[in-house]
Amino acid sequence: MKPLLTAFLTLLIILKFMAGSTFLYLAEDNPSFLEENAMASEPHKGPTSPAKEKGPNSKQEKIDLSLLLQKKAQLEEEEKRIARQKAELLALQKELDRKIETLTQLRNEIRMEIVKKQSLEDQKLKHLIKAYSTMKPQKAAALVEKLDMGFAIELLSRMRGDAVGKILSFVDLEKAAKISEGLAKEKRN
Repeated sequence: MKPLLTAFLTLLIILKFMAGSTFLYLAEDNPSFLEENAMASEPHKGPTSPAKEKGPNSKQEKIDLSLLLQKKAQLEEEEKRIARQKAELLALQKELDRKIETLTQLRNEIRMEIVKKQSLEDQKLKHLIKAYSTMKPQKAAALVEKLDMGFAIELLSRMRGDAVGKILSFVDLEKAAKISEGLAKEKRN
């Protein structure tokens, strides 16, 4: 919306400037254009109305050259102010673009780090799965009983079914039941 408003104001200023310049050009080209005592080239015939009368007593609007110059100066100042604002907006836009680019790079770096971390965690989990699978079921069961319930379920869910069955046969019955429920829920998802 702001760029549209700026463009509209700039256009309006240019039009005012052109109208003022045209008027000044006509005034310089024809000095009688501004004179108060200018008379029509043909004599008046018949009664004259006060509205058509040209002279020192007419109600016709007087044109003040200094006022026009003042308006022109005001328009030029306004154009300079708009140009400064436009430059400031462009600088802000460049700054925003630079910050967006930086944030995008940071986001991509964070995503890459998350992927690396997940990959490392997966490798560690695969290593544990292999270790638990090769252990004797009694030793693996003793370790599973000491693990956090969520981690135990995740670990056992990635192991082969026969190895899980052997390990769970040596786990405390309550914990084995909870692990079995967790494994069943994970299979549904």
